[in-house]
Amino acid sequence: MAAQQQFIVGVDTGGTFTDVVVMSGAGEVWTAKASTTPDDFSRGVMDALTEAANTVGIDRDELLGRTSLFKHGSTVATNALITRSGVKVGFITTKGFEDTTEIMRAIGRVDGLGEEEIRHVTWVTKPEPFVPRERIIGVRERMDYLGNEIVPVNRADVMAAIRRLIDEEKVAAIAVSLLHAWTSPGHEEEIRSLALEADPSRKVYWSFGSALSQVAGEYARANTAIINSYLGPTVERYLKDLEAKLRSGGLKGIFLIMQGNGGGAHRERVSAIANLQSGPAGGMIASAHVAGLLRHKNVITTDMGGTSFDVGLITDGYWRYAQEPIVERFRILQPIIDIESIGAGGGTIARIDPDTKRLLVGPKSAGASPGPVCYDAGGEEVTVTDADLALGIIDPNYFLGGKKILNKKKTLGAIEEKIARPLRLSVTEAAAGIFDIVNAKMSDLIRRQVVRTGYLPEEFVIYVFGGAGPVHAAGFAAELGVKKIFIFSTSPVFSAFGAAAADVIHTRVMSCQVLLPADPLLLNKRLESIEGDLREVMAGEDFKKDQVEFRRFFTMRYRRQTAGVELPLSWDRFTQGRVAEMRDSFEKKYEELYGAGAGYTKAGIEISEVRVDAVGLVAKPRLKAARARKGSIAGARKGRREIFFTRPELRRIHTPVYDYSLLGPGVRINGPAVIELPFTTTLVPPGFKVTVDNYLNTGCGRSAKKDE
Repeated sequence: MAAQQQFIVGVDTGGTFTDVVVMSGAGEVWTAKASTTPDDFSRGVMDALTEAANTVGIDRDELLGRTSLFKHGSTVATNALITRSGVKVGFITTKGFEDTTEIMRAIGRVDGLGEEEIRHVTWVTKPEPFVPRERIIGVRERMDYLGNEIVPVNRADVMAAIRRLIDEEKVAAIAVSLLHAWTSPGHEEEIRSLALEADPSRKVYWSFGSALSQVAGEYARANTAIINSYLGPTVERYLKDLEAKLRSGGLKGIFLIMQGNGGGAHRERVSAIANLQSGPAGGMIASAHVAGLLRHKNVITTDMGGTSFDVGLITDGYWRYAQEPIVERFRILQPIIDIESIGAGGGTIARIDPDTKRLLVGPKSAGASPGPVCYDAGGEEVTVTDADLALGIIDPNYFLGGKKILNKKKTLGAIEEKIARPLRLSVTEAAAGIFDIVNAKMSDLIRRQVVRTGYLPEEFVIYVFGGAGPVHAAGFAAELGVKKIFIFSTSPVFSAFGAAAADVIHTRVMSCQVLLPADPLLLNKRLESIEGDLREVMAGEDFKKDQVEFRRFFTMRYRRQTAGVELPLSWDRFTQGRVAEMRDSFEKKYEELYGAGAGYTKAGIEISEVRVDAVGLVAKPRLKAARARKGSIAGARKGRREIFFTRPELRRIHTPVYDYSLLGPGVRINGPAVIELPFTTTLVPPGFKVTVDNYLNTGCGRSAKKDE
């Protein structure tokens, strides 16, 4: 009897829905969704797996039993951070630096705030710290910035601090971050041994700044250790509980957790803080996977879900890591893919500003519960999804493939009462206003992201995903002048698709200060040290030496600058000629970013940071190309419905509606049109056309032809 085919399963827990992608070795793809359950995220995961199994045509236990790789991206860490539902934390640091996290930096007062919030100067305050001053204790010790010991660790200070935090303050976790531990972790290692002596049963969760980051930056590194301890017990408990449920449900394959750096790792090797942004990172992984397939060099990735709109960039085939990611208004030092988000999802709330009487959209969201008005689950605030429904773009009887019937009458009434009547507009005009405003907010974010990298939007293609993205994509692309957007059959579950496609990745980022021209032996020694450490980690993940690839990046800057430019290395070791080549590449890239003549070689050039990604290659989904064929699209047409378009002019059009699943490769459709999948709707405005490629992706762009 032939062996049953094995599956790769990717799961992404979002703010509104939990998405699942199931892929077979033959290239077949199945997708499913279930509502996210914030009270117990694992329940939403199991519900989504049940839906996925039904789609495949088997039961859940069989699906899990035949899964060789299970990869999970989660918002558990992010949710605990946003809702402030982490554990009670104590903090041990160098004596004299106890106020660092409260002083912050000058920019700390506005870090993580939107432009609209920053404008209200009198309202802007520092965020509430995760560790109040009474639970921060300084101990006598000191290293200098070169890693030389100035003052040894006062062991009595440390033991007294531990006893006070555990016995008197009753903390559940302790973070340790000492000055200059990034260059020499010896003193933190000494405190680790004392912690084991004082807390042998490990009742308390411990985090050490030097173990989480070897990058200079006292404030951000302290935040990293504190937030990791704050989230650690919650994330650890969730992942342990979920794995137990999956194993009892039949999972025998490998269980990997997605990280914010774009890779997976075994549960025991994932730090809680590395789990932040793992969902959006999945979308970037999927984008990189598809970009390689379609040979797209520069890609804008856009993810419009129920709560937020996330934007990232792939340039010259690479994604970037944020230099200092900001999470809940605190800077941290972690290799997290540079993805910027705003409150602009399907559940984003529209309202009238009480002072200016203007229509505003976002940033607050109705979330999964109670959700938009049209969900008829208690939501009373008008959202973007309600506006899309009122304009006729969404079919109320085909939401989630007909599994959820939307209450259009209730939506129209809410828009009339809360938006249209106060603005003296019709309901349709009010909905059109919401639609255009959210599109403008999204295009503004994209423009800002692209321009600051030295590119122009028209030099990119846009990948569109998330359940709400294909509804709005043509709108924000038109504002930017981008010629081509791509929507995929997996777009509604693209982050889960990315999780399924993810390799195992571990990253090391290390500060340094090397002035050019540098000795290539010194640079090689630094690379060898980092790679040796990563090889040990990958060996612990059961990867052999020839199964690991390394990606190397150096950050360079002119002397006395604070920000640098990251450059990928196309070689594994340096020579004198390659050092000179790297210098020339930096100066060329700098002028691309900041303009001709902006560089200043006389200041000197230095390397400020080294980053190495160790990539353990795992089985990936194999997309199956279909042969192009020319034929009629009449069989895919479901009917027509009246839609109100806002571009190129305000008008109602009786618009043809197509079933995405019945569109074969080579099909071309001129707008206006609507193309429906069970979990999303693609809007093709007048003046646009859609082409289906051999992988059943839809490319959408401007058309010179008349409407079909």
